[in-house]
Amino acid sequence: MKYIIFLRAINVGGNRKIKMAELKEAFQSEGYQNITTYIQSGNVIAEREETDHETIQSKVEALIKKHFGFDVPAVAFNVPEYEEVLKRNPFNADKLMVHFLDRIPEQAMIHKLEQLSQANQDKSLLVGRFLYISLTAGVSDSVYSNKFVEKVLQVKATARNWNTVLKMAEKVNKN
Repeated sequence: MKYIIFLRAINVGGNRKIKMAELKEAFQSEGYQNITTYIQSGNVIAEREETDHETIQSKVEALIKKHFGFDVPAVAFNVPEYEEVLKRNPFNADKLMVHFLDRIPEQAMIHKLEQLSQANQDKSLLVGRFLYISLTAGVSDSVYSNKFVEKVLQVKATARNWNTVLKMAEKVNKN
C-alpha cells in the first residue's frame, strides 16, 4: 500500500538534520519501496505491505531513531485517506495550513479546541485527522502552532502549508 508520510521538525533551524538521500536509503533498508521525498522538511511517499497508518507511523519513528539517533514523530496516510484532505478543505486556499494528526482526537479534546477556536481570529475546522487552519495573518502570528495543537488535542501532529499539501498529492499521483 502507498503512504504519504510527514515527519515533524526535521531540518528546522539546523536541528535534527537528515539528508533526503540518506532518509530514502534508510526507508529502503527497512523494506519500503518506490520512495519519493519532497523538499527538506520530511515529506515522504513510500510503499509497504502494512495496511494501517498506526503501524506505519510507529515503524517510521523506529526507523528514524535507528538510523539517525533521534525521536521524530511521523504521521502517515494511505492515498485514499490523503485525497480526502483535498476534498474536504472548507477554506479558501490563501493562507491555509493543515495540521496532520496521528489519530482522531477524543471528543473532549475536540470540544476544548472548538471552545478555544471561537476566541481566535484564525478559523479552524477539524475533519478526521486533518485540522484545517485559515490564517488571517502569517503562520508565525497564529495561535495554532504545532505545540498548541498537540497540547490541546493530545495527539502528535505536524503542519504543512496548502502548497505542500497540493504538491504531495501531485507527486503521489505521478508514482
